[in-house]
Amino acid sequence: MTDTKKTHGTDAQALDGNRPSIDIVYFTFNRIAYTRQTLPALIENAQVPFALTIIDNGSTDGTIEYLHEMRAAYPDTIRDIVLNTENKGLAGPTNDFWMGSSAEFVGKVDNDTLVPAGWLRRMLEAHKKSDKLGVIGGYHFNLGYVDQDALERRSVRENGVRLVPDAFIGGCCYLMRRSVQVRHGFMGVTPGRKTSGWTEYQKGLVKKGYVNGYLFPLLLVEHFDDPLSKYNLAFTDHLETSRISMGEKGIPDREEQLHWYAQDAKRVEAGTSLRELGLPVLLDASVDLTASLAWKYATLRLKIKKDLRTLRSFFRKRRK
Repeated sequence: MTDTKKTHGTDAQALDGNRPSIDIVYFTFNRIAYTRQTLPALIENAQVPFALTIIDNGSTDGTIEYLHEMRAAYPDTIRDIVLNTENKGLAGPTNDFWMGSSAEFVGKVDNDTLVPAGWLRRMLEAHKKSDKLGVIGGYHFNLGYVDQDALERRSVRENGVRLVPDAFIGGCCYLMRRSVQVRHGFMGVTPGRKTSGWTEYQKGLVKKGYVNGYLFPLLLVEHFDDPLSKYNLAFTDHLETSRISMGEKGIPDREEQLHWYAQDAKRVEAGTSLRELGLPVLLDASVDLTASLAWKYATLRLKIKKDLRTLRSFFRKRRK
């Protein structure tokens, strides 16, 4: 078991009774050049009050000193700084963050993600319109990878919220209701893997009838690990981090990384992950998604399959 140091900051500014509370977690692991750009933007561009917890996974490049400088500059927003003495990955520390939150909404932004003005306000407004949303977030792919008209044709409405639905979205910028997290539980933690857990967690939400997706018009975030990003330093200055985040996906170099990003963006455009779950992709945007008979039938079938698996597992254990 590794040591973890924790510094307690001032609680985030008090919210009035009509304003929901929001806890955001921000991960760092070296790459101070990224953090110097993305952390101030995260705070300045939110447009709604929130409390920020920063989790550092063992940085050695001056990041920790910079985080303390930022805490001094933003004491009303940066609530906690968690300093891990080794890289504990994302799933376990995120579970700990969820467990310690009492906010109405929880979310995450990574230090390789530059968020635009209003990023948090837009996600919050969407959640306030519909309690059927699971995880919603910013679109982190360069638009050069996709047919934007095809993405628009994939967009649907849900209680006044327009989004491009998917089985799961990227974890670099998202928001969800904490009540959804409490009902669904925590991410699975795979020993030896730093970035696993998030995809399967979201698929579980879809199987329970929640809608995940990217807000539309797209909430565009700049993902610095994308090879097309002008800020990209992956497989150059940040070789060690790339070997962790990309290596777990079987990506050995920048050329393969570019190929992977393009394929992943096309997966979203085509709705491939929804199809793999047996969910419909192109639906009438004039009808709420969860009111669509095709969506209702598909999610009911997923629930029945899940219940049958649970029953089979129960009876197998009884026979033993």
